[in-house]
Amino acid sequence: MERRKNDRFAASYNAEVRYRSGRKLELPVLDISLGGCMVDARAWSIRPGEQLSIKLPGLGYQPAELVWIEDERAGIVFEEPLHEPTLEHLTRLAA
Repeated sequence: MERRKNDRFAASYNAEVRYRSGRKLELPVLDISLGGCMVDARAWSIRPGEQLSIKLPGLGYQPAELVWIEDERAGIVFEEPLHEPTLEHLTRLAA
């Protein structure tokens, strides 16, 4: 069964992820959608269900949650979906 609600677009930039403890980590974004993103999680030790904040290029931190982690990749869902123009801007950065 397909879990995705939104179309995904390839990405090739980093996001800054901030844990509740305040620790920050920069992770490569592999794809992005209105509702979330997939990141390269090789350098990450976090569990699904953990709350975090994510900062995408040109944007401020926004609340998010790690929903899955598998095969050195992780899925993050945004608490509030991105606006269409914001997604278009982020998609252009990957080109």
